[in-house]
Amino acid sequence: MAGPGDFEIICRDGLARVGRFETTHGRVTTPALMPVINPVDIFLKPAEMRKAGTEIFITNAYLVKKHYGERGTELGVHRIIGYEGPVMTDSGGYQILRYGVIDATPEEIVRYQEAIGPDIATILDVPTGVGVTRRAAEESVRVTLERAEQLMKIRVRGDILWCGPVQGGLFTDLVEECARRMAGLDFDVYAIGSPVELLESYRYAEVVDLAMAAKRNLPPGKPVHLFGVGHPMVFALGAAMGCDLFDSAAYALYARDGRYMTVNGTMRVEELEWLPCSCPVCSGLDASDIPEMGPEERVRFLAMHNLYVSFEEIRRIRQAIAEGWLFDLLQQRCRSHPRLLEGLRRFMRYSEFVERFDPVSKRSAFFYLGPESARRPEVVRHRIRMGRIKPPAAEVLVLFPFHLADRVRRDEWEGAYFVEILPPFGPVPEEIKDIYPLTQNEVPGEVDREGLEAAAGALRDFLERNGSMYRRIVLLDDGRWGDRLLETLGAFRGKLEVREVQAGAETTEDESL
Repeated sequence: MAGPGDFEIICRDGLARVGRFETTHGRVTTPALMPVINPVDIFLKPAEMRKAGTEIFITNAYLVKKHYGERGTELGVHRIIGYEGPVMTDSGGYQILRYGVIDATPEEIVRYQEAIGPDIATILDVPTGVGVTRRAAEESVRVTLERAEQLMKIRVRGDILWCGPVQGGLFTDLVEECARRMAGLDFDVYAIGSPVELLESYRYAEVVDLAMAAKRNLPPGKPVHLFGVGHPMVFALGAAMGCDLFDSAAYALYARDGRYMTVNGTMRVEELEWLPCSCPVCSGLDASDIPEMGPEERVRFLAMHNLYVSFEEIRRIRQAIAEGWLFDLLQQRCRSHPRLLEGLRRFMRYSEFVERFDPVSKRSAFFYLGPESARRPEVVRHRIRMGRIKPPAAEVLVLFPFHLADRVRRDEWEGAYFVEILPPFGPVPEEIKDIYPLTQNEVPGEVDREGLEAAAGALRDFLERNGSMYRRIVLLDDGRWGDRLLETLGAFRGKLEVREVQAGAETTEDESL
């Protein structure tokens, strides 16, 4: 029977996973968004926020301690925020990041969290921050690890799950070291610390490097929390990096600032002429109704809308993971902002690591949606697979673009070995063409430079390993992108011939190179 701390991974897509995480006060489905509740100013009740899809909330134990003191230990955190389901507490690390110090010791924060009884609690880490020296970053890692080790000695309650934040900031070697040592302490949940300033300044590529440095060194079977990811346009990237929990105060902060969230960005509410949303709070309203609202009503309207659009995206991401099209969604989302696109391209540098966790088959076809598709884990896997294939010897090797497959008359090539060229994968021998995703894909006939280069590079590798066993190599070409392949085939000039294929069928003239 499942108990607190158990994490069951139901399905994967790359590093992303849909899971069930058990806590003392209930189960959480991941990826999960945890709206931040300010324990001093609860302007939306959890019961209202539950309607949008909230399963778990996060609040700040340090603020609870400052405001409620000993009374907080009598009430408990669930009664304080008015919710009997799963609750996580942060420790005051954010206040350290902002103000440099808080008036509580790490042990006091541990004891207080055990007294107020959250489902998940966090040690009082020292966020590294952005723009600090390496020496300061090393000190933040040292102190955070020291406090993590202290927790393991002083914790008392067994029903509270503890979160170990990974620090190191932009010094990825320190992040890796911190993650490895945190992993050795066997926390129930891990967190990637210090991304808030990067997220606020749209430095998504650096967030990727930070998160991936941690993920590669954390236990793959434990949930990972990415602090500070509050905007729905970033959730797909966070999930793709293997993060399971996000926390957000953005729904409220944006509402107070008059900002209306969408999955593609944010709009000023006074500039809205139409409401591009059909969530329960937007349905039945026109943009013209908003100026008539009082200040408090408008903030509540915006906050609830922001929550609805955020949880709609979380559910969409879960479905995308289940069906295997998260990378398609990720490419769509990351084209909503140039810095997000930069983050996506940085993430694709980690494809070889992601490939280790990516399912070998999926319910959804592979869609080529742009240059980033050329570096997807499925493409990496095909190239690895091709390195293991030993093709049969034959007199002739016939190469042809995938869009000519129906016009290649194999009966005219006795004893030939046929290999289709499919961007971005490259060579597809007939014996593996039915393996996912080689016949379960949608690739445009006009492929961009990155897709063709990926295919040409894979073809070059194939020929370097196997080209010597063929007396002749024939490339069938209809003029679309054969010239790109010819650059790759130049090393086999002596045995290569190009045969032009017209709209109807192959011509009889060879153009020898």
